[in-house]
Amino acid sequence: MKVGHLEAKAGEHVFGYLKTTASRSGLTPDIPVHLFAGAEPGPTLLVQGAIHGGEIIGSVAILNFIQKLKTTPFKGNVIAVPVVNRAGFELGERGSRIDGKDISRLFPGKANGSVSDQIAHVYFEEVIKQSDVMVDFHAGARTAYERYVLFGAETDPNNPTPIELMRRKLVVAFGLDQAAFFPPGTFGPNTTKEAIEKAGVTQITLEFGGGTGWFKNGQDNVRDAERGIWNVMKSMRMIDGDFESDGPLCTIYNAGVVIWKPDVDGMFVRLKRFRDELKAGDVYAKLIDPYTGDLLAEMPTPKDGIVIPSGQEWPTIGATSVGILGTIDRVEDRRTTDLYVY
Repeated sequence: MKVGHLEAKAGEHVFGYLKTTASRSGLTPDIPVHLFAGAEPGPTLLVQGAIHGGEIIGSVAILNFIQKLKTTPFKGNVIAVPVVNRAGFELGERGSRIDGKDISRLFPGKANGSVSDQIAHVYFEEVIKQSDVMVDFHAGARTAYERYVLFGAETDPNNPTPIELMRRKLVVAFGLDQAAFFPPGTFGPNTTKEAIEKAGVTQITLEFGGGTGWFKNGQDNVRDAERGIWNVMKSMRMIDGDFESDGPLCTIYNAGVVIWKPDVDGMFVRLKRFRDELKAGDVYAKLIDPYTGDLLAEMPTPKDGIVIPSGQEWPTIGATSVGILGTIDRVEDRRTTDLYVY
């Protein structure tokens, strides 16, 4: 297994930094990479965290996973990247202050672009394209509590592609009790998804934990995030063992209802909670003047839906989504579903 100048032979674990680029001041946000080459051949799994720098539940889970993998026999290869976006991670920010860009939106990147474009290019060519399955950890960071598997909408659900069929299984195999997809165009074009799928890589994204109390409630999230990685390895037949999960059922949501903050700024007060069922017109949250208490604006939901991620920092400033609602698309039963992709 070789990534950049790093190389792991069968049975080895190698750690180093994938060389990317440098800013004008000489900052080199090279990417920490762990390579694990199994004793027997098999598929390649990529697990990555903190491509949004403030979203670290997955990073902690990956570090725990790495320690255990060192003494676990397995087939195939594992690329583990606890922090993709080092510049954002060190400042607790979503993107990179070097050029104000979001690396996760830039794949396949540009060899002659800005710093983030170049990082995306090197990472895509050296890491993502070598993997068969990519598990991408995100979180609510400081703004929301989230707990679901996120995956790309299928082009034609009645005629899924091989990658989409694999993804259906991985979504359920991961072990959470709910998953969601955004209909095409919900947040604009998704060129990153297209580039990754064109490279033949099956991706699932985890929205895991977060919120201002994540440090208090984060232990279970870290545990279940790591549990999901082992489940994916079982699904890929890299290791043996029984699947562990929240329960037998996984509810799949069509997460097509976005509640946007109005132009006015103020203190954000959320009135509805995670998994609450809302009817069109119900007020999800309100903005109040933080000094007088006067109501500045209400944020009603435009359609019926169930609250999936929930919350926002206060005071909240600027245009942003403050809530996402979904409708149930289907319910998968792990007791009757084939969870193996290899």
